[in-house]
Amino acid sequence: MNLIGALLLFLGLSLGSLYLFPSGGPQLTDVALVGFVGVMLVMSLGDKHLKVSPLAMCWGLMVLWVVLVCLSWTLIMETTTFFRPAMFFIYNFLVGIALLRFLGVYGERAKVLIRNGVSIALLIAGGHVLVQLALGVNRTTGSFNNPNQLAYFSLCGVVVLLMLDDFQPKLRPLGLAGLASGVLGILAASSLAAMGGGALVLIGWAMANARQVKYFARLLLLLPLLLGGVLWADMSSDGQVLRNLEARLDRAPSKVDSVYEERKFDRLMNFPAYAILGAGEAERERFAPYGGHEIHSSFVNMLFAYGLPGLGLFLLTIAIALRRAPLYVWAGVAGPLIYSMTHNGLRSTLFWMLLVVCWHLYRQGSIAASSHRLVLDPP
Repeated sequence: MNLIGALLLFLGLSLGSLYLFPSGGPQLTDVALVGFVGVMLVMSLGDKHLKVSPLAMCWGLMVLWVVLVCLSWTLIMETTTFFRPAMFFIYNFLVGIALLRFLGVYGERAKVLIRNGVSIALLIAGGHVLVQLALGVNRTTGSFNNPNQLAYFSLCGVVVLLMLDDFQPKLRPLGLAGLASGVLGILAASSLAAMGGGALVLIGWAMANARQVKYFARLLLLLPLLLGGVLWADMSSDGQVLRNLEARLDRAPSKVDSVYEERKFDRLMNFPAYAILGAGEAERERFAPYGGHEIHSSFVNMLFAYGLPGLGLFLLTIAIALRRAPLYVWAGVAGPLIYSMTHNGLRSTLFWMLLVVCWHLYRQGSIAASSHRLVLDPP
């Protein structure tokens, strides 16, 4: 294994939850992942058998469309502000393609590295959550800048860890600690959308384990351990976690009533023509009095900012990543997707890594079936 590339990826994953600078700007994780992309690019130069996967092809077309929309509006409005959002798409695409190659070359060793890196990132966020709960913080942010970042990262991290073990997590101390920290992050952030997504992940977990007695018994053993850890954190903070949850649930009816305006969905309804080819993500004063903040939905934002082609390619990318995955994986990945209905998670690198891991693991069907085929038909 290329030690430099492996080290940079491990650092990038481990530091993924640590925000030291304002949101939207480079963090420590980005520096490491850019280096990882560079190493993978150099290694690819001598690869004569490098193939472009359907996932990379569709994802690349989506990024290309985003760049074309941004370039068009740059020329129309004579401003370069449209290219800042496009940089997130380009960056995440490059990281994802580098990760796809890394997984393809190093297989099981790469999976171990990813599992450990994501677990450490969740533990870093979880440690910050415990400190904030002890200090009586109402909505914890963990090691992020706001609670939504904590909730989404925790949700994606839990799904990645579960997928790496085919939703049948082994009794590894670091992995279990990472899962427990992820569950704590979801609950401590007091995000209703994240808790709804977490419920779908739990359903996927149960579906994957219910058919086999030994795995179902393990599920019954792990659930009390995970919930016990969360309850311990709640008691250590004098019930702060439960108080936060009760407060958010009390606000649920009013949040549902105001979701149309609060999430800026009214911008799409009042300027529907932009949904054809896309309006870009800058110069929002064009949409006054419906300007202001960005649209808080990955799907609605893709439709309004990059039109029907952008949304179509985005949905197709997700479908390709999941197309041969078992139903329980669909349920698990639906967790972050449900969260993205009312939050914009397109800039999250871990979300795109999740799709890459899903494609790599399940592109030939279930992991168990793929392993069986490899035994019968060795390369």
